[in-house]
Amino acid sequence: MIKIRYAESTDIEFILCQEARNEFKDFIFRWSRDEHNRNLNNDDKRYFMIENESPEVIGYAILSGFQSSNRSIELTRIIIDQPGLGYGKRALQILIKKVFEEYSAHRFWLDVFEHNQRARHVYQSVGFKEEGILREAVKQEDKYSSLVIMSILEHEYFK
Repeated sequence: MIKIRYAESTDIEFILCQEARNEFKDFIFRWSRDEHNRNLNNDDKRYFMIENESPEVIGYAILSGFQSSNRSIELTRIIIDQPGLGYGKRALQILIKKVFEEYSAHRFWLDVFEHNQRARHVYQSVGFKEEGILREAVKQEDKYSSLVIMSILEHEYFK
């Protein structure tokens, strides 16, 4: 059993610690404390903390695009501190419901590194469909990586 809640400024330390983990370096962009503080107060973004039943914080998610006239919300980031236990899939299901039922989005989308097979599998398992690839769009150290664009549309969710 998990739940999500809006993040507070005191949660930024957890977020920074997760982003600094070496095992996540090839899968996410790292932001500074200042950038997170600015984004936490940005009307276009929502930060959510993911908690287990204890309640203990086990991850976080960032959504963007709340100012979009296209009703298109982006899953900017989701990190679970212990991957492989099913928490990410359950958190995604809660976020998808929130995006379409509470925020009335038309489209919920994300980009994921092509080499992140575990995440791509989880996204597909909750209904995201692959739309295409941005070939070699991001330089990571000495190589370029491709991004896969995935989305769920409003009519697919309510089907």
